[in-house]
Amino acid sequence: MTSRGVSGSPGHMNMVNDAAILTEDRCWFQICLHVLLAIVTAPYRRTFKLYTWRPLKEMRAARGDRSVLIPLIRQWKVEKYEELRSVQVSASFCAGAALAGMPWSKTSDALWIASALFVSCLLCAIWAIISSIQTKSILDDLPAKEDLDISLADVEVIRLQRTILRYKCTPAFQHWVMLFIWQFPSMTMAYAWVTFLAALTVHICAPFIRRSPWSDKNKTAIVYLVIGFLGLATYIFTAVFVYMSEKDLEHHITGAMQKDQVPESPPVLPTLDRTSGSSKESVSFEQFCKDGFEEIDLERQAGSGTPQPTRQEAPKDRKKPKMILFN
Repeated sequence: MTSRGVSGSPGHMNMVNDAAILTEDRCWFQICLHVLLAIVTAPYRRTFKLYTWRPLKEMRAARGDRSVLIPLIRQWKVEKYEELRSVQVSASFCAGAALAGMPWSKTSDALWIASALFVSCLLCAIWAIISSIQTKSILDDLPAKEDLDISLADVEVIRLQRTILRYKCTPAFQHWVMLFIWQFPSMTMAYAWVTFLAALTVHICAPFIRRSPWSDKNKTAIVYLVIGFLGLATYIFTAVFVYMSEKDLEHHITGAMQKDQVPESPPVLPTLDRTSGSSKESVSFEQFCKDGFEEIDLERQAGSGTPQPTRQEAPKDRKKPKMILFN
């Protein structure tokens, strides 16, 4: 029996090592995935987190509980409409700016990459407008805000969950594709402005890129770079402060939830000292109320060495005691 245990231990150790390696690989994969997601969504991180990632995560955590799921859907639908409306307006302005900047890239001394970036900006803006219209059509198929209450039928709740999250039991490939669709309008709008700024920078800084002789274009490029650097630095500082405020808000909400979950301790009642004969004991206030008061008539029991408690008489026959010992 001992030899079997010894011979089986190497196989068990190998299984443990394989499980540890697999867990470590998964951890590294998740870290790389989070880093990649943070880089890709950097231009629209706050919009992605507030209107797509966090609401869908809370809906998944609800697990079909209508008391939690329906209020989340009602609030998310209103916020998503506002997001798509702002995306359409911003993408329309970006498309106009791209159309206005495309003739600059057709000059003889323009770089081809500037023209490519202007075209990419225009395409991203167009796709942002088109995808926002399509996403609005999905929201229009959901019940109205007035109808989204806890009394909604079970069939409608299941349909809502499947339309928004695109899964029945556990999140799969379709769910992540649907998450990508929900954030696609904001993503294309953000990248439209990024490519427009990149195209404008390449076009204006072309004299430095081509190493052309000093001219007024070089002075214009220097002014553009100084103002652009100040704007970029302000944007970075603003993003950092916004991130810090988000973390403070999350810590505050977490602390408030933990404080609400801690049961309140019942109030501690004081203890009272009660004298019984020659002994003295401490009793709780509740026990003292149950036992009642014991009156001791010192005048009647003056001859005895130890005062004894008297029997309580009826209210009409009871004599008023000279002193009541109550400690």
